[in-house]
Amino acid sequence: MLLIAHLTVKCWLKQPFPLIAMMLFPILLLGITYLGLKPLLEEKQWVEPFAVAIVDEDNTFETKLLMKQYENSEELKNVLTFEKTDAETASEKLANNDIAGMVIVPDGFTKGIRKGKNIPVTVIGNPERPFQANLLQQVMVSNANLISSAQSGANAAFHYLRKMDLSSDEFRAYRDTVITDFTLQALNRNKIYETETLSALGGVTTIDYYSLSGVLILLLVGGLFGMSLTARSEQTALRERLSLQGVRSGIFFFSNVLSVFLLLVIQSAVLVSLFYVLTKTWSITATILVLAYCLSIASLFALCQELFVRNGAKWGAGIILAMGLVATSGSVLPLSYLPETWRSGSMLNIVHHAHSGLLDTLFAGNETWMPVLLLLSFSIIIWAVSLLLITIKKRLPWSGQLPLHV
Repeated sequence: MLLIAHLTVKCWLKQPFPLIAMMLFPILLLGITYLGLKPLLEEKQWVEPFAVAIVDEDNTFETKLLMKQYENSEELKNVLTFEKTDAETASEKLANNDIAGMVIVPDGFTKGIRKGKNIPVTVIGNPERPFQANLLQQVMVSNANLISSAQSGANAAFHYLRKMDLSSDEFRAYRDTVITDFTLQALNRNKIYETETLSALGGVTTIDYYSLSGVLILLLVGGLFGMSLTARSEQTALRERLSLQGVRSGIFFFSNVLSVFLLLVIQSAVLVSLFYVLTKTWSITATILVLAYCLSIASLFALCQELFVRNGAKWGAGIILAMGLVATSGSVLPLSYLPETWRSGSMLNIVHHAHSGLLDTLFAGNETWMPVLLLLSFSIIIWAVSLLLITIKKRLPWSGQLPLHV
């Protein structure tokens, strides 16, 4: 078995391009993912700040104070940068794609608030920046709703002011103060997004949770590529020649398991190193758990290779198998978000046991060997099923092999 595995690796090295592509694929995928999530990882934000033009045609004390409040909001600064200008200049910048949108505060806006009259603010988005324009629209809609709420509060205050028998001047002074206080207080919440820690992740940060998911999923994809390497024409010819020398099919199966396992061990070393750089945590128990996971993957795809003859069928079955394992593992979506039947099926999922075991070991401080034993048990079961399948295939009349009793 070791000799066949050695010959298989030598065949790979004769044409190293597929092997190199397999090893570099996780790093390439991680690089692309990092570039896409760089603003979130480094600055805790999804989008880069974008410019918005403000045209204040009302030009009252209240609107100036409102603009000042926007400019001083730390939460808004992380998303928007405001440029006060006139309508003509704002339109030119919008046409030149220099800004993501423009907001026009119409004349009489403040008087409308005082009288309870709805004078809408005009928001024009840039069609070439649809996401940013939609975000600007949502911010302004939220502010409009808050101003409406402030007006309701001011109306309630007016109701009680009228019962206090105030003079006209006193009532007018109180009215202006109440309107300003209610409006600015409503808009001074300083929060565009609410940050919550989902209990579905078990208290683990999002970055830690999905970094670990990325390692396991990329190893699963590596096992799929490893299966394709052991199914190349060179390996098929080697297997046919050695079969004529009396080498049993079970030996080929275990040599495939060993070959893919060695590839996954090398790949896991690279991925675990990147994971450690990001999270600054690892342990010996986690290393043994990852090795058991690699053995399970290698065994699973070796079984898949025995089930099908054509490479296209092997690839199709392997992709469906990998997608099913990922979907029901809880590594992409926590199990609490999945249907009950999927959660029940996860008990037979090697990705689920590896993921939950590593979470407990690395982040919960519960170093248990149960996930390792489960993964090794899965590997042994897969070996038994594979050997049974090989025996059955030998007895089939269309297998092209002589029955065992001849």
